[in-house]
Amino acid sequence: MDKATFIAAIAPFAIAEQIRTGVLASITIAQAALESGWGASAPGNNLFGIKGTGQDLVTREFVNGHFIGVVNGFRVYDSWEGSVIDHSDFLIANKRFAAAGFFERSARLDYFGAALALQAAGYATDPDYAAKLIGIIETNGLAKYDSAAAAANAKENEAMQLEQWQWKMLADSLDGLYRKGLISDYKWAEKAYTGVMTQTELDWLNAVMSARQIGHSV
Repeated sequence: MDKATFIAAIAPFAIAEQIRTGVLASITIAQAALESGWGASAPGNNLFGIKGTGQDLVTREFVNGHFIGVVNGFRVYDSWEGSVIDHSDFLIANKRFAAAGFFERSARLDYFGAALALQAAGYATDPDYAAKLIGIIETNGLAKYDSAAAAANAKENEAMQLEQWQWKMLADSLDGLYRKGLISDYKWAEKAYTGVMTQTELDWLNAVMSARQIGHSV
């Protein structure tokens, strides 16, 4: 698998995880690329070398100034998507990453600082781990995925706030109309307050209110 194909396969999951957890998409993709050799070596779909149970593998770890072979247990996943999701959860569950400033740097879209925080928190034994991640991110233009996730998240939040505002305004209006006797069933206000009105109901209600505004009895 070439690099472009690997990035295309991982990016949607990485963006979704940045929106869900704050873990930078660029960091996720770079770590997956580095740990798995761009997808060439991911036994059990474990893209990130997260240790656990499920399979025993021989890995290289930096000990006392040089790399040695070590046998460790590693987690197993049904898919790459599962591995990406567990990677985010792993970083959240292990408080040392937050303590090292990883999530603070991620919130600033600072992949450079986030990579250094991962190394400082001991994600890997390789002393050049952060530099390698940064190199992958910059060489492959992965920061654009951080920006895309941030923009999507902002748009989603804005739409949600606007929707809540619209429901509140509609509900208050319907409540007022009910109190004035202009509508006979308070369920419309209740539906608006809870945001459970269907599009068909909204269209019908708008048609009724428009008709009444011009004097028709509906």
